[in-house]
Amino acid sequence: MVVKPLNELRDRVAEEVRRRESPDALVPIDRDPVPPEFVDGVRRYYERLGGGK
Repeated sequence: MVVKPLNELRDRVAEEVRRRESPDALVPIDRDPVPPEFVDGVRRYYERLGGGK
């Protein structure tokens, strides 16, 4: 219940730190939340994309 929002906050803080430390860092410019019904499909898409499949 509390863990998921804390993990999201941690990730966003880490992205902001990377963006501020290096202007050339590859971090998302903006991220809209994924609607709940599409979360699994989006996760699988990015896993395949990152795996080179």
